[in-house]
This record gives sequence, structure tokens and C-alpha cells, in this order.
Amino acid sequence: MFTNSRFFELLRIPGFTPLAGAALMLGVAMSFTAPYLSLFGIERAGMTPLRLGIFMTVIATSGVLASTAAGRWCDATGRHRPLLLASLCAAALGYLCLCVLRDYRALLAVGIVFIGAGGSALSLVFSFSRAALPAVDDAQRTFASATLRTILSAAWVFGPAVGALVLAASGFYGLFLFAAASFAACAAIVWRMREPRADPVDEHATQHLAPRPQPSSSSRPMPGPQPQAQAAAVEPGALPGVGAAAELSDGETQAAGIARATAARRAAPAVDASAHDIMRAIVALTLIGLAANATMIVLPLYIVHGLRGSHLQVSIMLGLGALMEIPMMLALGARASKLHKPHWLAACASVHAVYFLAMALAPNVHALIPMQVLNAFVVAVTSCLGMTYVQDLMPDSPGRATALFFNASRVGSILSGVLSGLLVQALGYRGTFVCCAALALCALVLFAVPGEYYGRMARALGRRIARGLDRGRTRR
Repeated sequence: MFTNSRFFELLRIPGFTPLAGAALMLGVAMSFTAPYLSLFGIERAGMTPLRLGIFMTVIATSGVLASTAAGRWCDATGRHRPLLLASLCAAALGYLCLCVLRDYRALLAVGIVFIGAGGSALSLVFSFSRAALPAVDDAQRTFASATLRTILSAAWVFGPAVGALVLAASGFYGLFLFAAASFAACAAIVWRMREPRADPVDEHATQHLAPRPQPSSSSRPMPGPQPQAQAAAVEPGALPGVGAAAELSDGETQAAGIARATAARRAAPAVDASAHDIMRAIVALTLIGLAANATMIVLPLYIVHGLRGSHLQVSIMLGLGALMEIPMMLALGARASKLHKPHWLAACASVHAVYFLAMALAPNVHALIPMQVLNAFVVAVTSCLGMTYVQDLMPDSPGRATALFFNASRVGSILSGVLSGLLVQALGYRGTFVCCAALALCALVLFAVPGEYYGRMARALGRRIARGLDRGRTRR
């Protein structure tokens, strides 16, 4: 009942309903294109697995650069709507070009200039919502952001299936035309909205009841997620489990809420984090993200070309995974503060390894369907607990911690393109999944083995090398 009442409060916020519609159309456009872009490269553009990997990598790299530049521009000017409109129009133009282009060099140019630039719409939607929605407090703002992310996840439940039907009826021409129309519809909704004009320095202060000290330089991070750091939070199904401690109880003042959140943070078990602990966590999350993004590229090809399945079966796999992610993330998000995050992330890495090995051993397409429960668990745990774990390791730098977490996912998406292409070309589909399982096992070791062990192991290895060198000198 409490959640329902809060949802109805969101509907009364001016601008929330059209923004939710824009998020839904953006999610539909993404769910139409992401699962079938690799199939388009192989089946229509005649790409080899390596060329396909390069194509996906340049799109991901262009998206990262565009998101970073857009975030800096928005921070400097305090305006988000113009760049959001530009990115949505770029994405629509990019997929219109895919309707007619087949030359590899032209496709690379379109991927860099239009599709990659359109990828910044993900982060800009959420930074625009932060600026445009007049939320009354941090709790309502956090709930609004989580609701928009859930809407994006919901689009992935039915989007791939509808995309498969469109693909069967009208081919890739109709699929990309429909995706371009969805991006254009999202742009039309945003065009009708108005962004409040505010001084960029005072933007965050005016959105909070309690004033906060402003940084003297733009290089100093704000005490919260930066707009460009929020980009990876909109991967399909992402739902953050942070911010719950800052929510206010009924009748509680803002100052009392801050005091309660501070007391709860102090009462929580202290995390003895060093630079090595932070680096281990980031490397492990990068490995998980690398394997997960490689799966998004390889899975449609594996189903259609490796197991002789259909495009509709691809949509069933992806839609079923997205459907199961939502309740898992809601449950984990509600209990995130009470869970031992390293243990859950280690379990997540082990489940990821089991998932890849099962994919490699699957005899047919039907055997893949129940395995999507494992993949949904991995997405839910990394989305809800991965970011808060990194923030726990860096309690004094929440903005930098959030950026590190999202950059780990971005690096994984960049590396996965070329790596998946090389592995498929060298080892085939099943061999690629075995390699992904090895990456997940490496992440498991990083999460499960204490940091002190690595120091002792390095010192022991150093002593052995020194003894070997001494013996060599003695023999001489």
C-alpha cells in the first residue's frame, strides 16, 4: 500500500507521466535493436564474426565518448533537453540508414556518428528527469528514478518478442524503421516538455530541501551520482539498491532523516578497504560485464545459427530473462543494506560460470530457456548490489565510486565486441561460452579470496624468485 501511494504521488508530479512515456518508448526502441543488431551484421551485411565484433566495439566506444561529453556539457550549462533531443534524432537517423546501407565502411561511419551518439540518450533521460521533475525530497526523487528504470526493464519483457514478429513480417527494413519511429516518438514527447532554467551551480541545491555546500570547481564530484555516471544504470533491468537509507519515514523531518541515515551508516559493519580491495572489485565487475555483453552479442547468433532456432526463440530468451529480473531486483533492492555484498557477488560470479557452461553444453534451443533464470539472477545481483558494494568501499567518495562502477560496465561493453568476434571465429559458439565461464571464475576468485591472501602470495612468490636467483649465482 505504501509503495502504491508513493506511485500515485509520482503521477501527480508535473511532467512525470510524459517522461515515463518517453522512457517506455526509449526502452522499446532499444529492445527492438539490441538483440538483432548482431544478426543483421551476419545475415544482411555479410560481416565475419571479427568484423561484427569491431562494428559493435566502435558503437560502444562512440557511446561512451558521447555520454561523457554530454554529461560534462550538461554539468557546465545546466541544460539537458537539447542534447537529449539531438541524441534521439541521431539514433533515429542511424537506424533509418541501416534500412538501406550494406557496405561495411558506411555502416562503421553510421555506427560511430549516429548510433553511438544516440547511445547517450540513456544517461540524458535520467539527468533530464532530475532537472525537470519537481520532486519534493530525496526519497521521492530516488523513487522516481527507480520507477523510470523499472519502466525501461518492462519494455524488455515484450519488446524482443514484438521485434521478432516485425522481423518475421517485414525483415530488418521494417524492424529498423519501427525502431527509428520509436526513437522519434520519444523525441516528440521530450520536445513537448519544458526544462526549468536554472543556474548550473544552483541546480542541485534547488532540488533539495536541505542546502548543501557547492563545489568550487567542476572537477570536484558532487555528493551523489553524476549524470554521466548514471548511463550504465539503464542497461536492461538495472534497478539500483541505493538511497533507501535516505528515505524519510512518515512525519520525519529532513534533518532527522539525514541523522538517521548517518547513524545507520556508522552502525553498519565497517569495510576495511584499500586501493587493492577497490581495484579487485572493479576488475571483477569488469569481467562480469565483459562476459555479459559478449553473451548479448553471441546468444542470438548461437540460437539461430548454432542451434538452428528462430528469431522468435531469441525474443523468448531475452524477454523471459527481463521478466524474471524485475522481482529479483525489487527484492534485493529492498534488502540491500542487510545483505553481505561480497558473498552475494561471489555467488553471482559462480552462477554466471554455471550459466555459461550450461549454455556450452546445451543440446538444443529448448534447454536454454530455463537457464535464463540464472542469467536473471546475475543481472539482478550486479545491478542492485554491485554499485552499493563499491560505494561501501569508498564511503567518502560516493560520486567517484558510482563512476567507477559504471565505467567497469562500459569497459566490459567495449572489450566484448572484438573479443566475442575473435573467440567465435577461433573457437566457435560453444568455445566462446567456455571462455566466458573462465572469466566468471576469475571474478569469483577476486570476490571470494580475501585481499590479504594476494599480498602473502605475492611476497611468497617474490621470496621464491629471490631464492632461485641466489641459487643460480651460487652455481656460477
